[in-house]
Amino acid sequence: MYFNKNNNMEYTISKTRRNALILSSSFIILYILILRLFFYFNGPEKIDPFQIVSQNIIYIVLFGYIMFVFFDYFRHYRLKVLQIVILIGFITEVIFKSNLLTNILESTWKKAIFLTVNAIWILATIVMIAFLFQAKMKDYPGIRSVRKYAISILFFYVLVPTVPLFVEPDSTFSTQQLVEIIFVIPYVFVIDFAMKLPSK
Repeated sequence: MYFNKNNNMEYTISKTRRNALILSSSFIILYILILRLFFYFNGPEKIDPFQIVSQNIIYIVLFGYIMFVFFDYFRHYRLKVLQIVILIGFITEVIFKSNLLTNILESTWKKAIFLTVNAIWILATIVMIAFLFQAKMKDYPGIRSVRKYAISILFFYVLVPTVPLFVEPDSTFSTQQLVEIIFVIPYVFVIDFAMKLPSK
C-alpha cells in the first residue's frame, strides 16, 4: 500500500490500464507524425474528408482514454479544479477535431470559434499548471510528468495560432504541418507518467 506525506493513499494503476495508457499515447504519436508528414509532402488537395473524420474519431477515442486516466488520477486526490480542466481539455479537443465546423460554418465563424476555444483551453491550461506547481503536490507519483504535459500543451496552443503571422501565405499550410509535429511531445510525457505510477 502506498501513502504520501499527507497520509493519503497514493494513486496506483493496474498493469492493464498502464499498458492501455502507453499504447494510446504511442498510437497518437504515430497518428500525428504520419498525418502531418503526409499533408506536408502531399498538400491540402490530398485531404480526403471521410478519411479525416475516421482518423479524428480514432484520435478522440484514444485521447479520451488518456483524459479519463488523468481525471481518475485527480479525482483520487480530490483535486476538483484539475478535474474540471481535464473535462475542458477533452471538450475543446473534440471541437478542434470536429469536421462539423468545416462543413457547416463559414470561414469567419470557424476562425472565431477556433480562437475562442483555443483561448479557453489556454486559460484552463494555465490554471492547471498553477495548481500542479503547488508545494503540497510535490510528492504525488508522476506529478512532474503531468506538469511537463501541461506546459508542453500550453506551448503548443500558444505557438500554433501565431505561425500564420510569421510566414508567407503560400507556405502557411506546410509550415503549420511541421509545427504541429511538436504535438507529439505531450504524449511522450503521458508515457513517462504511466511508467512512474505505482502499480497494483
